[in-house]
Amino acid sequence: MKIKKYLFLQTGMTLIEVMIVVAIIAFLAVLVTGYLRSQVFKGNDARRKADMKRIGIAMEEYEKDHDCYPVSNPPDVELHPYLDVLPKDPINGSSYIFEYENTTCPKWYRIYTNLENDNDNDYLANIGPNSSFSYYVDSPNAPAIIIPESTPGPTQGGGIPSVDYYGCFSGVCTQINWDPARPGPECQPSFVNVSCSDQCLDAFGEPQNSCIPWNQ
Repeated sequence: MKIKKYLFLQTGMTLIEVMIVVAIIAFLAVLVTGYLRSQVFKGNDARRKADMKRIGIAMEEYEKDHDCYPVSNPPDVELHPYLDVLPKDPINGSSYIFEYENTTCPKWYRIYTNLENDNDNDYLANIGPNSSFSYYVDSPNAPAIIIPESTPGPTQGGGIPSVDYYGCFSGVCTQINWDPARPGPECQPSFVNVSCSDQCLDAFGEPQNSCIPWNQ
């Protein structure tokens, strides 16, 4: 009887072996959980992009009939003939955020949301109202979006940006330089193309969004 008990103990797993097995199982669980979490984020973001594309189509149909974009935020009532139900965020059920030209008959719009997958190619941190969003769609004629100070532009060799930047000076949209010491545009707010004129003047034709040197 003692011999059988001894043999059983000899063939059993040691504490170290048990700990190794547990560690391997925990590691695999973390990998699987991380992968599944990433896939869920991608699925949610794909839904957000599809929603906003549908809204954009409805917005363009509305504009064809009214020569303006709707002004409500969100435009549930205005878009009802073109979109039965205005899509909302798939996670929290909140409405997407709309931004319009500041007139009674807007000629451009943007729609903002936040993406969960910050590795998405379309992810752009700190954009929109209060720099609170990371993804947007807009009308074809919308002015260039403000590039946040913390988000450097795409660069080519030597850290020089491969896109031009523009700023507002006395209400005029003017090309500005790239400062490699920052690195970044020499002043803020900045824009990524020359069509920033609408951002340089307010609804009354007064200068706004003056480009201030980053070191002032």
